[in-house]
Amino acid sequence: MKKDEIKENIKFFITAILIVLLVNYGLGLLLKTDLPLVAVISESMTHDQTTEIVHYKFLETEYGYSRDFVESWPIKNGFRKGDVLVIKGVEREKLKVGDVIVFDIEEQKIPIVHRIIKIDGEKIITKGDHNPVPDPWEVKRIHGKVIFIIPFLGWPKLIFTYIVSWLLSLIL
Repeated sequence: MKKDEIKENIKFFITAILIVLLVNYGLGLLLKTDLPLVAVISESMTHDQTTEIVHYKFLETEYGYSRDFVESWPIKNGFRKGDVLVIKGVEREKLKVGDVIVFDIEEQKIPIVHRIIKIDGEKIITKGDHNPVPDPWEVKRIHGKVIFIIPFLGWPKLIFTYIVSWLLSLIL
């Protein structure tokens, strides 16, 4: 590769990164959140053959929610690992049972995306639709709620993250 080609490739790479950062920042301003796009990294909101028991039956038994009530919630079919979620900032007081939110907990750096299953005063109880029990942690900072899902778009980020983690584990 010639020196000029290397310089052009570096400029292209830097320009691409700047465009992504500007789009993310612009979306953040527009959607009023610091985290406008989130790539899903777990299966905790997946709907599959267990959904009837761990989601619908659990909510009916533990909280008395009818199937019609649960079906009226936004994002009713969950989402999968590798999907990208579009997040809108929302005031805590405007959140409702059934909203899927992105929030932080003290125990980890990566935000969690789960559904609100109960609001008790200031306390918000969440649960992944695919999980059999409510979350044990306290919801701290809320980045916003999910308003749209883009299937599969997060896989390049997940693959890149896995490769980097794997390489770092070899080096360290």
